[in-house]
Amino acid sequence: MKNLKRICTKLCFGSLVVFGFMSCEQKKEKSPVQEPEPREIKAPKQIVSVAQAKTMYDYYGERRVALIEKYENDLEPEKKFDVARFGYYDYNTIKEYMNYIEQEAKKANVEISSLRFYFSNYPDKKTFDNGREIKHPKQNSFFIIPAIKGENDREYGFYIREEDDGKNIPVLLTDNLEQKKDGDMDRQQSGAAKSEASFMPTTPPAPFYVTNKSLVLNEANMVPPPYH
Repeated sequence: MKNLKRICTKLCFGSLVVFGFMSCEQKKEKSPVQEPEPREIKAPKQIVSVAQAKTMYDYYGERRVALIEKYENDLEPEKKFDVARFGYYDYNTIKEYMNYIEQEAKKANVEISSLRFYFSNYPDKKTFDNGREIKHPKQNSFFIIPAIKGENDREYGFYIREEDDGKNIPVLLTDNLEQKKDGDMDRQQSGAAKSEASFMPTTPPAPFYVTNKSLVLNEANMVPPPYH
């Protein structure tokens, strides 16, 4: 009889332990993981109305398009020149570009302060000097280049010089995309030649498009393309 009581007591105790363990597990499973609520993003102050954008678009058509058409058509009267009115990249290209330039800036231990959008024009020939094809000669375009701040908050476009020892060095560019020299101030932005100490060492001139890592994004889809 005593043995039976002992066995019953052990079974009851064991059952309570198992039940308690299972209850804890169920509580753990039921505890919901609270995800943070998405933060509402405010519109940047640079957002303008569609009406303002349309006004600006129309003014460009009135004040620039006709001049460009006349210039190009005077050069080749037998061909009608079509002026590009906008260009675009697909969304994933822009995301990949942002991730890429942030990665390369981090390697060079610098922080990107702005993105510059340069107006440009393709040469009237089939290829660039490096052999890259020009799909639409004479077409208006634009390209993007990141900039970093130097002393006195002066901004410079830049590219990356890869050293033999694996170091990544940012090389500063003036506003007209020439390599900045020590002590030189970019005349295009300053309006005067002043002595300015560079905030980081500049490197001696080297073939820009061959040996260095460019961060320039170009070859957008321009609309309309030339139809001639």
